[in-house]
Amino acid sequence: MAKKPEKTFDSRKYQGQLERELVYGGVVVGLVIGGGLIALIWGIPALFVALVIFIGFWLLVGIIWGFLKMLEIITRD
Repeated sequence: MAKKPEKTFDSRKYQGQLERELVYGGVVVGLVIGGGLIALIWGIPALFVALVIFIGFWLLVGIIWGFLKMLEIITRD
């Protein structure tokens, strides 16, 4: 008799994990390459300004994401 596999493949879970990894990789590549080029072309002070702007951008994204997540939780049936 053929046994059922113990764990089935969940494509939605895999897609979510893959998307998360791609976003993390894009952020790291952007920081390393972008930050390196900014430091090389304009110097270290410009790099610190760029990092502050980058952090501010991700804080704004996090606030919007948190607000939408809160709405999702509140409006669930």
